[in-house]
Amino acid sequence: MKIFQKTFTILAVSITAGLNIFGTRSIAADLAVRKNVVDLTSQEKTAFVSAVKTLFNTTPEGSTINLYEQFVVTHVESMGFGMSTHHHEEDTAYGPAAEAGVDAAHGNAGFLPWHRELLSRFENLLQSVDPTVTIPYWDWTDPEALDIVLADDFLGPRGQGGTFTFNGQTIDAGLGTSAGGPVQSGPFSEAEGWVLKSEINVDMFGNSRGTSLVRFTQTPAFSNSYLPKEDIEFALSQDNYTDFRHALEGEPYTDSQGNYISKNFYNHNGAHPLIGGLLFNENNEPVAALGTMTTVTSSPYDPVFWVLHSNVDRLWAEWQDNGHTGTAYYPAEGQPYGHNLNDRMWPWDGGQSRPGNVGSGHLVDLLPVLASDDIVTPADTLDFRKRYGYTYDTLQTKIPEHNSTSGLLGLGALGAGSLLKRKQKQITLS
Repeated sequence: MKIFQKTFTILAVSITAGLNIFGTRSIAADLAVRKNVVDLTSQEKTAFVSAVKTLFNTTPEGSTINLYEQFVVTHVESMGFGMSTHHHEEDTAYGPAAEAGVDAAHGNAGFLPWHRELLSRFENLLQSVDPTVTIPYWDWTDPEALDIVLADDFLGPRGQGGTFTFNGQTIDAGLGTSAGGPVQSGPFSEAEGWVLKSEINVDMFGNSRGTSLVRFTQTPAFSNSYLPKEDIEFALSQDNYTDFRHALEGEPYTDSQGNYISKNFYNHNGAHPLIGGLLFNENNEPVAALGTMTTVTSSPYDPVFWVLHSNVDRLWAEWQDNGHTGTAYYPAEGQPYGHNLNDRMWPWDGGQSRPGNVGSGHLVDLLPVLASDDIVTPADTLDFRKRYGYTYDTLQTKIPEHNSTSGLLGLGALGAGSLLKRKQKQITLS
């Protein structure tokens, strides 16, 4: 594992310096391509892992958490509008997103644009470390893909040797044919420095889930290494954005024709438990999230989060390319605030709203500081080629209109656009 222990001191300094300035990012005519994990070369796997670890080992000036954890905290706090989670009077949420009282990133129309923006900012920061890196995608319908994702030369291995206590009863890590527990080796183990902060690694009720990355793969309800392709085909067959989003997120819903779709834990909501593990009671109700990926709040602590959500974004991009391009295929109104076409999405809302604290600590205080004019709406995210400069290997190549900038860089990891210019293939501080 020595290859993953390589330090990136100069690059880390460059990243940290870049967070305190404003700059612009060029979009070259050639689009960055996000590839299927099964097609990655060994060099591409190593580059991705090394860039991720560099972010984890870099703490920007003025912050008490590293660059990677700024993304985790933002994901945690996106749920701070939808729960009564603030424990201190001074932590009361405010703004239109707080008045709406729903999750800023899940369970509503903004699920797809919110995560598209988050992934792009994460990818831009990775490219500040290594311009060749993109976020690959995990096609969870491919029976071979999970073993590649969790291989020792990529994001693996599986967890092992752990136990889980539920209602006072200790559950064996074996869980039948599955395996689970802390990740004990590889680049994302505690032994190799991937130590989670217990105050950030919290569930939806604010309970800490410890300092280890935990995986429980193929638990009884998710005994295969893949999910049914038919569920993806069903989602892609929807002509209405709301129906498509429900089906891709993987939740029960009443569709635009008044039909109730009762299925649950499929597509996105099924892929998380493939890695994290989920226990159900005799009534088939979920009762216990076992691992990091099913602790949805802090699930980005598991790097598999990024390849899972890259696939979610790919499927949205495919749906868009298949006759659903533009603002006509996103709800202009009728959604909770933050989820309509032209609403500001937290945290890229110019300071308009603030969530309540999730957990007993002060996670809001750990959020990265963003520029007051760093404002993103769902409408801004729709043209992924033009705004972000990437595509997927399953999509036909389309050259975006020239756009010299993609907006001002904010401060902190979530405001950090790529500091590189693609044509120059180098880090530029300006």
